[in-house]
Amino acid sequence: MSSALYAPSASIEPAHEDDIWHVRWIPGKNTLATAGSDETVKIWDAQTGECTNTLQDGDYAITSLEIDTRGSQVLTASMDGKIRVWDIGKADKKLSNTEKPALTIDAKSSTEAWKACFVARKPGSDVSTQAEETNTADEKPEIIASSTDRGTIKLWSTSDGSGVGVLDTSRPNFLLSLAVSPDASKIACGSASGDIYVFDTNSGSLHCTFSSHSGNVRSISFSEDSSLLVSSSDDKQIQVHDVRYGSPVATFLGHYGWVMSAEMHPNGKYIASGSVDSKVKIWDVLQRACVETHNQHSQAVLSVGWQHSSETSSINRPMLASVGEDCSVRFYDPLLA
Repeated sequence: MSSALYAPSASIEPAHEDDIWHVRWIPGKNTLATAGSDETVKIWDAQTGECTNTLQDGDYAITSLEIDTRGSQVLTASMDGKIRVWDIGKADKKLSNTEKPALTIDAKSSTEAWKACFVARKPGSDVSTQAEETNTADEKPEIIASSTDRGTIKLWSTSDGSGVGVLDTSRPNFLLSLAVSPDASKIACGSASGDIYVFDTNSGSLHCTFSSHSGNVRSISFSEDSSLLVSSSDDKQIQVHDVRYGSPVATFLGHYGWVMSAEMHPNGKYIASGSVDSKVKIWDVLQRACVETHNQHSQAVLSVGWQHSSETSSINRPMLASVGEDCSVRFYDPLLA
């Protein structure tokens, strides 16, 4: 390919004292959060490389990291079995290292809350009128969903942390990955058996199942328009699925190790992926081909993430970030994408 899409730019190293497992951008900002096995969440200014906040409440590795659509709350799950919600407020608000979470939910075991996501509304509730009248991106999330090792998704209230329901795949599999669609209509989970389950949030029922992976499904994420689901697996594959019709769309092969993370560009044209082969790859969805490989990491790449717009701030040319076992955060600037 004659012209590059993304160019490696700045890096932060070391960004953490141990492996970095997660990277998430705060919507509409040049700010991102990272977390991993050193028990901390760090908030970074992507332009300066400055760590603007550090969050810690415990001595256990963080297995899940998410940001709400308003960019005001951080959601984590940890090996101590606790789900935590942190109010980060405005980007210029400096939090104390001793600041406690706004909400802590004791799920009793990390296998009761391996991954966690915000959900705008309780699955199975009557939301037909509300969905027409309310933009879910402006709402405070009502529910937190967490994945278990028994093939279930537990639902928790964000008001008091109480359990309010369960979504059941009817298969006793460890659910290693979890995602909620941007329009809040679907909740998806990926399992250790290679199966992916998609629930409808309006009815709370199982909408469709995909069974095309042959290994652990390490990550799942939705396209910006909520129609497609991207998954990555230990079988070295990245797959794209159409959740509207429950049909497969494409399979991407090219990594030489487990693919730990894959996410679709906000414009839907590209997918970024990270693997234990230490490579970050960018794939063209239409061409079904890898168009770029980046070799900046010296060890396994565990998470990748594109910058996203918010309801109030547009990101026209999103940056890409990656993190991994080498304890670094790597940035990639858009050239043509």
